[in-house]
Order: sequence, then C-alpha cells, then structure tokens
Amino acid sequence: MCESNVYLKKDDTEELIMENVAAVTPIGNETFLLKGLLGESMEVKAVIEEINLMGHRIILKAL
Repeated sequence: MCESNVYLKKDDTEELIMENVAAVTPIGNETFLLKGLLGESMEVKAVIEEINLMGHRIILKAL
C-alpha cells in the first residue's frame, strides 16, 4: 500500500494527526485536504515541511 501518516509540526514537536492518508489536496492558500483510506477527511492549515515516500511520512508545519 502507498498510504502515509501525516504529522503536524508545532515548534519542535510532531503530532500524528491522521493515519493511512491516501491523498493530500491543496484547497486554498496554505490549506490542505487530507483524505484517508477509509473515506475520512480533514482540513489542515499548514505548509509542507517534508514528504518522505519511502518512510510513509508527511510532515506539515503549523502556521
């Protein structure tokens, strides 16, 4: 499978905000829609800090 876990970084800490994310779609200025494998979704206001496809990790930096 190709899903990733998404973490939100605030200061120097990373918080897991969603597991098994299948799609990340930009929906506005610094806003992303995360869509999960089972149909769940979440909007996040952040910027992309790192995408590690081999590690299945996406790190978004909180604004």
